[in-house]
Amino acid sequence: MTGKPSEGDWLHAVGHAYRVEILRHFLATGTATPSDIASAIRLPLSTVSYHVRSLADRGIVRLAGRTQRRGAVAHHYQLTDRDRAAAIVWGTRAQLLVTDFERQNGRGDVTVRLDSEALVELHELTASYLARIGELGLQTRERRNGDELAARSLVSVAVLLATSSVDRG
Repeated sequence: MTGKPSEGDWLHAVGHAYRVEILRHFLATGTATPSDIASAIRLPLSTVSYHVRSLADRGIVRLAGRTQRRGAVAHHYQLTDRDRAAAIVWGTRAQLLVTDFERQNGRGDVTVRLDSEALVELHELTASYLARIGELGLQTRERRNGDELAARSLVSVAVLLATSSVDRG
């Protein structure tokens, strides 16, 4: 395929759970062979090869090289647009998390437009907020002190903040 992947291509990419896992693997490793991916995510090589070819046909991944491996040729692939893949994969995951949260607790998000000055302040607030969440996690671990019964009653928290880049110069 030539040219940039269309929105439909990206929707196809996240339209199957195996392809999402394959994209996540590429995000974590950069370049990988279908064999490496199959081992890592515990799927049959034929299944992974099919989905990687599908992603390559749509321009989501590209062939980055070939090497000889045990008498065969290993094909190494990488994402064509890492930032777009990350936004889509993590955005899809975050949307699923928010949807589960909404079902259980009601809506808990907000979307606003901020200028560059407000974005700088938001980044500062977020750093402080995330640091405090980390502190609360450590305090919780200390309080439960290995108590397995208490560990089962813990609540997991996911925090998502998505912003565009800020020009600080």
